[in-house]
Amino acid sequence: MNLGWVDWSILVVMLGGITAVAYTTKKHTRSVADFLAANRCAGKYLLAVADGISGLGAITVVALFEMYYKSGFSGVWWSTMLLPFGVIIALIGWIQYRYRQTRVLTMAQFMEIRYSRRFRVFAGIMAWVSGILNFGIFPAVGARFFQYYCGLPQWLVAIAGREIDLTFAIIMLMLLTVSLAFTFMGGQIAVIVTDFLQGAFCNIAFCVIGAYLLFVYFDWSQLLEAFSTAPADASLLNPAHSGETDNFNSTYFLVGVFGAFLNFMAWQGSQGYFASAESPHAARMGRVIGSFRPIIQTLPIVLLAVGAYTVMNHQDFSTQAAEIQGVLDTIDNPKIQDQQTVPIAVAHILPVGLVGIFAAVMLAAFISTHDTYLHSWGSIFIQDVILPIRQTILRDNRPMSPKAHLWLLRISILAVAIFIFFFSLLFKQQQDILMFFALTGTFFLGWAGWTICGGLYWKYGNTAGAWVAAVVGLILSIGGWYLTYFWENCHPFFAARFPAIWQWAITEFPKHEWTTDKCPFSAQILYFWSMVITGIAYVGVSLLASRKPFDMDKMLHRGEYAVEGGAGDAVPKRGLAALRWDKKFTWDDKIMYVFSLLYTLVFFGVFLAGTVMFQVLKWDISDTTWGKLWWGYCVVMLAASVGITVWLTIGGVVDFKKLYRTLSSIKRDIDDDGTVVGHQSLADLHAPSEPEQ
Repeated sequence: MNLGWVDWSILVVMLGGITAVAYTTKKHTRSVADFLAANRCAGKYLLAVADGISGLGAITVVALFEMYYKSGFSGVWWSTMLLPFGVIIALIGWIQYRYRQTRVLTMAQFMEIRYSRRFRVFAGIMAWVSGILNFGIFPAVGARFFQYYCGLPQWLVAIAGREIDLTFAIIMLMLLTVSLAFTFMGGQIAVIVTDFLQGAFCNIAFCVIGAYLLFVYFDWSQLLEAFSTAPADASLLNPAHSGETDNFNSTYFLVGVFGAFLNFMAWQGSQGYFASAESPHAARMGRVIGSFRPIIQTLPIVLLAVGAYTVMNHQDFSTQAAEIQGVLDTIDNPKIQDQQTVPIAVAHILPVGLVGIFAAVMLAAFISTHDTYLHSWGSIFIQDVILPIRQTILRDNRPMSPKAHLWLLRISILAVAIFIFFFSLLFKQQQDILMFFALTGTFFLGWAGWTICGGLYWKYGNTAGAWVAAVVGLILSIGGWYLTYFWENCHPFFAARFPAIWQWAITEFPKHEWTTDKCPFSAQILYFWSMVITGIAYVGVSLLASRKPFDMDKMLHRGEYAVEGGAGDAVPKRGLAALRWDKKFTWDDKIMYVFSLLYTLVFFGVFLAGTVMFQVLKWDISDTTWGKLWWGYCVVMLAASVGITVWLTIGGVVDFKKLYRTLSSIKRDIDDDGTVVGHQSLADLHAPSEPEQ
């Protein structure tokens, strides 16, 4: 057992506190809009902190551990290329602003307004299938973390001819039960407020852990000495020598840049947050503030990962390394060994108290992601599959009673929880977590980004283009899945049937591993080509089938269709004008806006200058210089983390109180349930009506 009574006490207090707060949300959940989108009452700070921790998740922490253990600070360097795109997306309100203007509750509801009901159902099914497959390994990764981090023993039993670890199964069941209870209590309201509290706690904990690792536990020279043991072309320190890093080289991050822009908000795991903002401007600023979260979250995760690498590869920690390796040797699956290397090492690195704090961080990360994802995928199946089908079959546009609708949503959420429990229990993972994400995400993300971007920004995009892009994307994603998991069958088939093409590929792409047991193209590469091909299909077919332009003002509630006191802009800003602030910006909005721009310019400027030096000019920057650079980076990031944490916590508490006051007095609309009639939301067609109490 790696945790003492102090550590367990921290876990119990944190869990008890957020459970008590979750219970208080029950009285505020009185309508479908409450359950699905907190009745669009959430402020910018509340959204930023809550969405930030829900997007992190225990599985994401383990996945980042896995990535940074292999790539180290080189991975941090290449991921910096994503920085300006993420900040610019937030500053201009890319997708988020216009999506909030539509006043929809789910992305597929937007698909029906913009395209057709049949396309909404198809998009809903594909988002749901892709989502629950992707979600399927979340409980397993989180439960394994706690089992190995806490030092809990295995309890193996044979069930139906299959050996099952009951300890692992019980941990999963307990964690899922807590997440499910939060979602049942108050829907998106409970998700937001509990995620905010967990996010605020995690931000503070990250600052403390980062300071301990940087100034107390490690001597910086020990890390540098350990890094020298890495392969010459997979450096953890020098990005110029990281081309052969397994899966996580510069190509991985380049594809990430393209996907981050095209598929922003396409992934529906946190769709409840997309519609929860009190206004389009709050949604935009929530994204701007959310762009700060990598400052807080990246440093401790990287330090824990490279710290684990140091413990495993530096002679000063040989005794600890032997103990950690002894635990790893008990794990049969090599992929699970990779995943648990850093968590097991962290339990040996952190002292009493901090061990419990980090366990509480991971518990918060687990719960926040699971309640968010359970809410999203369960809601999407009802809102975008069942209800439109019911509407079509019964030819009835009247909404269900709120009570029946809410129970249907809860049943669907429970079904998702049951599915992911058994999927996690039985599925044997064969890939890095982030590669699994890329592969399962392709079912939806390979084509959805084009239909969303085109639907919100291009008046000539149409249903025909959306359908062709979706079908082509689905075929490509199924092909990619088969190549990845059944390459041993594909390899001899291609070599025998297409010998000339096969030999050409081996000659032209010599860096790929043309083996019989592993696909030479990573899931990230397959994802990239799927996006490119479906984009060509969407634009081409839309132009060929174009008749008359779509009425964007009506969909976005602009001009004569404006609602919410003029929330829509009569004339949308374009180009550089979209980066300017307007009269909606408060004094604190302007401060955060300027800070995000300066932060981006400085860090991306360093990245660009350095990359030109060693990639274009071929300067040989020594490892000693890189070591000094990374030390300075760590100190600056830690200082920034402390300041941002204080700012966001204060702002979030103010928004937290405001949310409860608004929900106590706001008038509910029974028709605001996601129903679409004639390319308009039902709630836009007539006056609001109060729900049943």
